[in-house]
Amino acid sequence: MSDHGPARQPLSLDLNKAAQRLRLSLDKAGVAADIKADLIFDIDVSGSFEHEHEEGTTSQLIERLVPYGMVLDPDGAMDVFTFSRGAGTAHRVGTVTPADSEGYILRNVVERVPGWKGGTTYSYVLEENLRYFGWLPQEPGLLDIVSRFFGGDDRPRYREKKKSIVIFVTDGENETDDEARTMKVLADSQARGDNVYFLFIGACEHNVDFRFIRSVAARFKNTGVVIIRDLEAFVEQSDDEISAALLGSELINWLKA
Repeated sequence: MSDHGPARQPLSLDLNKAAQRLRLSLDKAGVAADIKADLIFDIDVSGSFEHEHEEGTTSQLIERLVPYGMVLDPDGAMDVFTFSRGAGTAHRVGTVTPADSEGYILRNVVERVPGWKGGTTYSYVLEENLRYFGWLPQEPGLLDIVSRFFGGDDRPRYREKKKSIVIFVTDGENETDDEARTMKVLADSQARGDNVYFLFIGACEHNVDFRFIRSVAARFKNTGVVIIRDLEAFVEQSDDEISAALLGSELINWLKA
């Protein structure tokens, strides 16, 4: 692990209270209690984000988002995926629950996932999200390939399709050679009518414009963007302040649709 100084002090959180505050915010916005959506948290593990991972800031971001899984996800948990550059780095880490959210990135991601400290491409992990939620067929495994060779079932293998929210966190721009591919993944998803909302969060204190995710949010009706210039300050905000930042009118309307 790189020497970036001491880890941040733990947050003093009451996740049950935070979930209650979130439920109240959703009630006020007209989102009924029986409206559910499976949640995925995508986290960029490119080299430029290393400091925030190793000092624990992104672990604290996950902690602040756990109440969204508690309230909205039918299982009360949130799936975590990591990504950097290329298909081989799109990786499902597991689920995060209130019981294991503290230090989650430190324990499960830092120096442990494919593509750690790599580059940045968005399209491959977005495809994996859509497969996981059932909107794209699963990639065939070795047994599937052998079965098809011998005349077995060759139909696409889908999971059950689920209303879903992807919270996608990056600290930098998508590499330019992946922009068209990412746009196609999102355009095809919208054309199919996938019941998925993508909330892109650009988190960087430096001079990153996040031009690409801004353009994505402007183009597609099921995508939003939030820019965070001080992630350390963001995770220390009140529950209501975080909800105000993340629960935009477009996402609220999508939940109610």
